[in-house]
Amino acid sequence: MTGVPPGAAVVARIEHRITELVQRAPDADPAVVDELIEDLRRVGSRLALAIARVLELVALDLIDPGIALPPLAMACATLADGVRGALGERELEAARYEIETLMPVPDPPPPRIAAPHVPVSALRRRPG
Repeated sequence: MTGVPPGAAVVARIEHRITELVQRAPDADPAVVDELIEDLRRVGSRLALAIARVLELVALDLIDPGIALPPLAMACATLADGVRGALGERELEAARYEIETLMPVPDPPPPRIAAPHVPVSALRRRPG
């Protein structure tokens, strides 16, 4: 691949693999998922790492692939355009934000049990 930027092969593999995952959903080949995550980490941008994290959660069945794969495919296309220089940081950050909204949020902490202001021993029955 003479004259091609070093990241071009990685970007082409990312686009190919995410397309393969979308086409074969919900039956994802774990090897394809692992290779895609590895390529995304190789790119190393904030968007690429967010995509990789969501893919890990999809592989662990913590995020539904039917919900996650279409936005992941769009984010991979945005990432590829960004690596090629067709998009700027603003577009990449917008895509990253969208992908991060797919991540599960932690459960809220359990409610604190407040101590009563008046102890039970101070309560009296009203007469009559």
